[in-house]
Amino acid sequence: MSDWLERSYMARLGVAKGREGRRHQLDRERQGAFHYVYGPYAEPVLTIDPGDIVVAETEDAFGGAIRSERDLPSAVLNMPFVNPQCGPIRIEGAKKGDVVAVRILDIEPRGPQPVGTTALIPEFGGLVATPVTAMLNRPLPERVKKMAVTREGVVFNERITLPYEPFIGTLGVSPEIEAISSLTPD
Repeated sequence: MSDWLERSYMARLGVAKGREGRRHQLDRERQGAFHYVYGPYAEPVLTIDPGDIVVAETEDAFGGAIRSERDLPSAVLNMPFVNPQCGPIRIEGAKKGDVVAVRILDIEPRGPQPVGTTALIPEFGGLVATPVTAMLNRPLPERVKKMAVTREGVVFNERITLPYEPFIGTLGVSPEIEAISSLTPD
């Protein structure tokens, strides 16, 4: 057992007796359709006990729709249906008002040659004007950049390799009544 888990708030309260529980696999088949909101309306795809471990197969923010640098987001994405979410995952015994602690043990890129994607999307993101954010410059051209993810890092070009830092993406709990977008939550 890890030292972190032994000293955790969870262990002090006696939840899961401070031990790692069962291991669950949430693969694409078990997941079924991804969700694009956090809300109380979707049925859980998995039920776990406190302390259990979940290995989840996730999708990139574009749902795998941008396969090459020729795939312009305005042509292949169905906004606002991007940023697909796994789950929901029900935690036995959790109730309204509880604090849920999630520990990320590891993040691994999928596939034999993982590729990262970054894009400039019209009317979306911090570098472009949106209906609520004016910019003084002309709109930036829509662009997609695909980059290999290697042991050495993210290969931007033949001269520049950036450090690889896994990114969790989006993680949250369901509100009681409403549904909140996973793309740009309020």
